[in-house]
Amino acid sequence: MSSVSLEDLNFTAIDFETANSNRASVCSVGLVKVRAGQIVDSMHQLVCPPEDFCDFSPRNVEIHGITPELVAKTPTWDRVYSLVRAFAGEDDWVAHNAPFDRSVMQESSSIYDLDWPGGYWFDTLQASRELLTLSTYSLPFVASHLGIEEARHHHAEQDALQAARIAIELARRAGAPTLEGLREALASSALPGRKERTTPGDFSSLAGISPLEGEVVVFTGKLQTVTRKEAQSLVVSLGGSAKGSITKDTTLVVTGDFDPRTFRPGAKLTDKLEKAQRMAETGIPIEILTEVDFLERIQVTRDALEAATRAQRASTRQNWLPQYVSEQARNSIAPEGDYWSWLRNALRHPNGTSAGGDSCVRCGSSIESKSPWQYRERHVCSGDCNEALKRAAKRAWKSQGISTPPSPTYDSGWNAK
Repeated sequence: MSSVSLEDLNFTAIDFETANSNRASVCSVGLVKVRAGQIVDSMHQLVCPPEDFCDFSPRNVEIHGITPELVAKTPTWDRVYSLVRAFAGEDDWVAHNAPFDRSVMQESSSIYDLDWPGGYWFDTLQASRELLTLSTYSLPFVASHLGIEEARHHHAEQDALQAARIAIELARRAGAPTLEGLREALASSALPGRKERTTPGDFSSLAGISPLEGEVVVFTGKLQTVTRKEAQSLVVSLGGSAKGSITKDTTLVVTGDFDPRTFRPGAKLTDKLEKAQRMAETGIPIEILTEVDFLERIQVTRDALEAATRAQRASTRQNWLPQYVSEQARNSIAPEGDYWSWLRNALRHPNGTSAGGDSCVRCGSSIESKSPWQYRERHVCSGDCNEALKRAAKRAWKSQGISTPPSPTYDSGWNAK
């Protein structure tokens, strides 16, 4: 273990819980601030999901224990976001399965027209896969392997705390004084025998990529959300291979016998899972996932692929920003200082709110009828395209000298330590 100084290791760890499978349904957020490699502050806040996404899935409630009654009188994300931004300041972000938490923050923010935060997102899940040899990389197992004390899993503040502790310990072991240094260490740390896989969120080349490309998946135990045959068909449709038994070629074992609350170090494993665990301990790149983790990984990679596809389509559409955006900005009338009303008037599509099926003004993709009203009003297909529309519009307004009401700011010195 390196004795490298962590004097410059500063970041904010974050974790979200959601009411259902929609990323905009945030119902809890936890944050932990790290300065000079030490945990110095934390915060936790229950959140009332937006009206269109407020249904609580029984499965989600079973996992995190948050019910509609618990959040009925709590603030919505548009109020909590200012606290989160103020707490984190200009920090980079750390999370275990960062693509998921980043997408929750982005989608929840888009619902309220809040600009997405900047900063680098460091993923302790991916870092653990690169630096450690384990049979599963879920938060409790990684923490236990690193000698970190147990915490309450799927409590947002406690999970953010564990992610922070893992990042600190990985930095120590890798001799990396900063997150940037740890990222560089990962680039040269590929484990012997580890296959190259599609990294969640990394779609620099889109040709032929599927979320499960290169994965050989085996299911064991009773699945809760789909049948075994449906799960196997899903794997094949997403570019992977589904097998009935574990072999040396297996890369993922998905178990329906455990949920995230009970799948922790010391749990009694089935024969298949014990075999997978022994194979992983010998250095074979095989990983055990719960059904919930598997479905989450698929969704994260599909989200990333779709976002990259939209960006590629947009890149072929020169000067895609509609002219009416500038014209309406000049003529937008709203109560003095009411930025949100002014922005809505400037960006709404002149043809009215889409009922679904219209083309996105940025990438040309079809707009779904169940999209948030902001997307349908502006004729954009997603949070990515909505954010791109706002960024492009702001650049155009600035270059054309169009005056705008002042946009919201966040006090980065709030509770700073």
